[in-house]
Amino acid sequence: MEALGGEAAAAQLDELYAAAKESGQTSVTIYGPGETDKAAMYEIFSERFPGITVNPVYILGPDLTAKLEAEFASGQHVGDLIQNGDAGIAGNLLADQLEPFKPVLAGELDEVAYGEPTGAAWAATAATFGFAYNTNLLSEDEAPATWDDLLDPALKGQMTSDNMTRNGAGMGTLSHVMWDGRLGDSWLSDFAAQDITFQASTPAAGAAVATGEFAVQPAYPMAFYLRDRASGAPVNWVLPEDGVHLSPHYVALLKGGPNSDAAKLLMAWLFTPEAQQASAELGYYPLLPGEAGPNGLPPADELDLLKPISLTDVLEVHAKNLAEVKAAFGE
Repeated sequence: MEALGGEAAAAQLDELYAAAKESGQTSVTIYGPGETDKAAMYEIFSERFPGITVNPVYILGPDLTAKLEAEFASGQHVGDLIQNGDAGIAGNLLADQLEPFKPVLAGELDEVAYGEPTGAAWAATAATFGFAYNTNLLSEDEAPATWDDLLDPALKGQMTSDNMTRNGAGMGTLSHVMWDGRLGDSWLSDFAAQDITFQASTPAAGAAVATGEFAVQPAYPMAFYLRDRASGAPVNWVLPEDGVHLSPHYVALLKGGPNSDAAKLLMAWLFTPEAQQASAELGYYPLLPGEAGPNGLPPADELDLLKPISLTDVLEVHAKNLAEVKAAFGE
């Protein structure tokens, strides 16, 4: 019972499991950019609920948009759930592709930070961003620990990232820092003056740090770092001390999904302590209060988090900040 979050949550799961079995639903297809990482977590779900498997499909950006548009236009639905970042989910909401559903445990969330007013999307976990650095090039004392540390003249020309003037991990990180506002108006221009080299993707930037071509990746997901470390790369990773950027991964039912009962079951399970800690082991931050963070980090509600961006504001905020980032980097 404790692993499932208490009596009310367990009762909801039992009801949904019975409904899925009665309707003959044996699988759930979930789309999103982090799904490749989560296969081990979904195995725990299938052990908990025998007879129901999860089909995680790694897909993002324009490819995901095109796939959903095709399914909705044809009426031939394959996807049951989507798990995506804030801007992606906001786009799904605008396209009227989501079906409201509220897991019992989602009621414990800060709805402004991790919910949506109509109940169509809830964030169970978040991608955890920090500073990755090459341990052959920087000692622990030399590595940046704060956003202001990234302005150290010694790091000029030593940092790399995905293209921060395009929508992606780097831009999302800068947008959140700018929205928070605590670093002041000049921070962005000072950061852009650090001669940061852009790579084709976030993994490519991580590889450039791992090989020692660059010293620091300032917007690197913890899940990527854990994989790099497991492969023996000489890298370490730091959670900023002065405002943590967590990128919520919202989960939502897709309208017309062929396995709606099984999809609701999976969605509800993602908020249980069992699933929260399984996510943490993969480097994703659990968002329910009191749930320990990944790699020994404290619960999210104990962190000094950057100010949240609500789903109702996120597209406008990112568009405004993207224009400012492009100007700062001379585009």
